[in-house]
Amino acid sequence: MRHRGAQFWLWTDNRLPLHIHEEVLSDGMQVEVRARVSHEGVTQVFVGIYDDHGIMLCEESHDRARDEPYCDALRWGAQRAGEIMADTQGFVAPHRVQLTLGPVITDESVLALRRMEMSERERFKLSCEDAWSEYLAAKAAMLNLMRAQKVDPKIWADHKERLKQAIDRRVCVQRAYFR
Repeated sequence: MRHRGAQFWLWTDNRLPLHIHEEVLSDGMQVEVRARVSHEGVTQVFVGIYDDHGIMLCEESHDRARDEPYCDALRWGAQRAGEIMADTQGFVAPHRVQLTLGPVITDESVLALRRMEMSERERFKLSCEDAWSEYLAAKAAMLNLMRAQKVDPKIWADHKERLKQAIDRRVCVQRAYFR
């Protein structure tokens, strides 16, 4: 059970439909990202980070662009949660695996399959497949940038971070297998 802060209660509006991405990291930290479209057509995002006992560490809400798709807003929220966690963590040596969020899945058929009762082995296999496919996509995007004549430094930094997180995610999944 999560202990919600004032930001969550100010953001909550039961009249508006919303989409949720929740994740529990290997150290027990809980990340919750919610996206909805207001009555005015503005996409709104809530980002909540909680410790392993459900105690609030950080809650934020943001108004995004008008008519922004909810899946883009959820991805942005997950990225924002990663930035918040990176800012609040103590020093971690560069060669150590960092905490990274899994990919945000917005396809309803994929989400329905994941909500079904699965064995621990099936859940592990899915997380391995997700980590591998994200790694391949990040690697391909980085290779395309390397082949380009000119690259914007911001885009280069974003793709570099994506590849680093994909590698960390694969290592975390593999370590979980050997526990």
